[in-house]
Amino acid sequence: MLSSDVPTYTIRVEHDGAHHTFSARADQTVLSAAAAAGVPLPSSCCSGVCTTCAARLLRGNVHQPDAMGVKAELRDAGYALLCVAFPRSDLEVLAGQEDALYEAQFGQYQK
Repeated sequence: MLSSDVPTYTIRVEHDGAHHTFSARADQTVLSAAAAAGVPLPSSCCSGVCTTCAARLLRGNVHQPDAMGVKAELRDAGYALLCVAFPRSDLEVLAGQEDALYEAQFGQYQK
């Protein structure tokens, strides 16, 4: 498939009170598209294991088969790891959700 045949989506990200809009192809991760657009987002391992790049999808869908750091039910609830999340539609994203994801996954064990 030629790169011109790959769908491109509009990504809107809120992070630390700032709003950013950039494009991402269906064959690139949201994190790599953000970096290419000069949008700084938190990241660390870039392989779907840690949760530094955790985000909450407010609108839209991603394909993230390598998001090992997020339980399936939390992926279904809208959590995504942007380093391994490939857009499948236009997105509205709340980035910087590492603490919220940690609490959702492990909070019951901390009480």
